Amino acid sequence: MKLAIIGAGPGGLYAALAAVKQNISVDLYEKKQVGEGICCGECLFDSLGIMPQLGEGLLHPVREVILKGRDHYGINMSRRRKLWMLDRKTWQQGLAKQAVAQGICLFEQTEITPDRLLAMQKDYDWIIDGSGAPSITSRAYHFSREYFRDYMAAYQVVLKGDFSALWPRIKVGFISDLPAELQAGYYWIFPKDERHANTGVVCTVHEIQDKERLQLKKRLANVLIDEKLTGAEIIESGGGMASVRILPRLVFDNIILIGDAAGLTSPLHGGGIDMACFSGALAVSFLTDGSQDVGEYQKSLTASLEDKLNLEATAVQKMKALNFCDFDKLLAGVTSQRNTIRAKTALRHPDLLYATYRWLEKKVEPPNWPD
Repeated sequence: MKLAIIGAGPGGLYAALAAVKQNISVDLYEKKQVGEGICCGECLFDSLGIMPQLGEGLLHPVREVILKGRDHYGINMSRRRKLWMLDRKTWQQGLAKQAVAQGICLFEQTEITPDRLLAMQKDYDWIIDGSGAPSITSRAYHFSREYFRDYMAAYQVVLKGDFSALWPRIKVGFISDLPAELQAGYYWIFPKDERHANTGVVCTVHEIQDKERLQLKKRLANVLIDEKLTGAEIIESGGGMASVRILPRLVFDNIILIGDAAGLTSPLHGGGIDMACFSGALAVSFLTDGSQDVGEYQKSLTASLEDKLNLEATAVQKMKALNFCDFDKLLAGVTSQRNTIRAKTALRHPDLLYATYRWLEKKVEPPNWPD
């Protein structure tokens, strides 16, 4: 089998490493250098409970998240699904080196256009598209608008300053004046070390709307004032979007969509690294198992993510339905150290309790998982 993979992001790299274990000939195409052009908080939440110890590029585990509503609340992550701060550039470059060492052909600085993609379909048995959103496939098959039905828009800066009081924790703050139609929305401060932090804001958008209405740069400027970070040096900035709904179709002839190209971004927190990695390995498993129809890839993917996405949808609905004061009470209740307060909160929000239980009990087994 001859396989092309577009995009050397997390999904594409995990797909490549899974494929080489099955002795598949792999050409991996990246439009930039591996690890370039990343605009990400670089905090990896293992929401599926599947990620291995990450090795090269792993900075440190995050033991506590500070949630800010009207007050500050700490949530201990040491007994829950793992959370890490990454240097994604180093991590992805390490995965790429591993892939090349195992025989994968990596083509950097190679942009795949829609016309070239259509031509490649004749040269490869299968193509895995991990090119992001909107994907190369969407431009070739004319469905780019699907990514803008429900999506998150974000703007981030990398700051140089004094983050010793927060590090190695991270902070997520909820915006009091954010209208319900832009929820889920929040800002983040993710220190990579005591001197550098990724800081940004994100809002959810339904259908294509005027970007000026989001006012992301203005919202971030207000965050920097409120958090007393205006004296920090901005050394990088950037923004982007990601769909927060799985696309209705993920297989187009001999092309399979993974990661952001498939719409695999959390509707709650905007992360998607673990889902991208999982989808890449899962796609390869359907290519190598002749007893399965590749068209079943989407059903298997959706079933694996069902409980995670149900929990996130429930949490997003709380953010939309509750006023800021009541949402703050929910934050206080779920983070309380007192069992009686947590129990009362659970009784007031049984749907959230049930969704959380289902998510924590879910066991996902990633196929062809890279070593």
